[in-house]
Amino acid sequence: MDKRRNSKGGQRSRRGILLDDDDDARGDSQNFWGPCRTLHDYFIDLSGKRASVREEALSTILKALTLNIEQKFVELNFVTLVYQCLHFIKKGSPTEMKQAAHIIGLLSMITTTVEKVHEAYEDVLTALSQGGLKPKLKTLEILGCLTVVTFFGASNSDETESVMKLLWDLINPGTDSSIERKDSPAVLTAMISAWSFLLSTIDGWRLSHKNWQGAITYFSNIIDSDDEELCAAACEALALVFESNCLEKFSSATKDSNKELKDNIIKQLRSRLSETGNERISSQDPRTGFNSASAALDFLEDTKCANTHATIGGQKLILSTWSQKVQLKFLKHFLRNDGFVKHMMENENFHNVFDFHPKRRNDWGNVLYVPEREEVTILLFRPMVARHNDCSLLPSLTRDKQLAKKKTMSPNSHLSKARTQLLKKQRDLSLKERELDCFDY
Repeated sequence: MDKRRNSKGGQRSRRGILLDDDDDARGDSQNFWGPCRTLHDYFIDLSGKRASVREEALSTILKALTLNIEQKFVELNFVTLVYQCLHFIKKGSPTEMKQAAHIIGLLSMITTTVEKVHEAYEDVLTALSQGGLKPKLKTLEILGCLTVVTFFGASNSDETESVMKLLWDLINPGTDSSIERKDSPAVLTAMISAWSFLLSTIDGWRLSHKNWQGAITYFSNIIDSDDEELCAAACEALALVFESNCLEKFSSATKDSNKELKDNIIKQLRSRLSETGNERISSQDPRTGFNSASAALDFLEDTKCANTHATIGGQKLILSTWSQKVQLKFLKHFLRNDGFVKHMMENENFHNVFDFHPKRRNDWGNVLYVPEREEVTILLFRPMVARHNDCSLLPSLTRDKQLAKKKTMSPNSHLSKARTQLLKKQRDLSLKERELDCFDY
């Protein structure tokens, strides 16, 4: 009896795992693995005691916020998430620290509440300015977190410049013996890129006269570096400095001396390019040192930034200044390519930063929006005419049927004409749909 019950439809246990013999269970793996977990479930797991559970939760949230604009989730849990991530930065494992820092940056670029992102800026800056956490600024993820939070959360140029000063003290310690100059080229490149990214948000006339003296000389010395990415970062920083048109804030030299300094930089860049056979790669995608050197040389010689464009979701974004190019490159590096395209297409903050307003399209790709159903309503007025002596009148029911047939079936009726116009409109939409180019990322 027991044997028959087990073989028919009930449940049986094997090595402690509950198995279901029903046909539905065999076709539905969800009964084995359990119900699908939501983003909120992983949010709750951040308070778990096991490090592996917390790391999995952080990884899932990080991926979700990178590849999707989880606006509702972010707005509901912003404050709690920021404080939890700050706790991981202070006391978490290296993996938790890096993931949490990246999440704070994503939260800052997604939320549309100014007060929330500004509060996050203040909390992050306060935490990372402390002596015990200051060395963590050289961790690339934390450096990116602070930079992105400042970009979206700083309310004025003074707040942005205070973070730039914090970065500059790490880039160029000077005579400060408390800071050791043992950074790898990758870390130094990231710090210069972050500094340039924030510089791109400030008008030159708002900058301090004393904080950036000697910056031109410092960056020009890096141009001769053997590391191509470090050279690229220095070239971009110099281009931004000259674009600000406030050279006196970056050098204590006179105007004549600044002209001589500019000429020397042009010679350096020409020499750098000549070492590679005068290779001049297009400045459309400034990802390598030679590329940025070539673009910077063109800018310094012509004193005008050449217009370039980036194709995003099949649509062109025109970049007419070095500030825009630096911002695009930094955010694309922070989000990676897939995440960057998603945010450019759907993130309202990105639309405002780049003045980019993508055309809406549906989930089937290159298909025009066609309404599922179109209706035409026609109102007809039939006056009541009394015909007492007309013996040829048909019965009322027959007369109504003929009138309805005349209104719907006749090729000259209003309904038939409206139907013809609707079909013609749908044909035109189909023709335009075939003419459109394919959207590409």
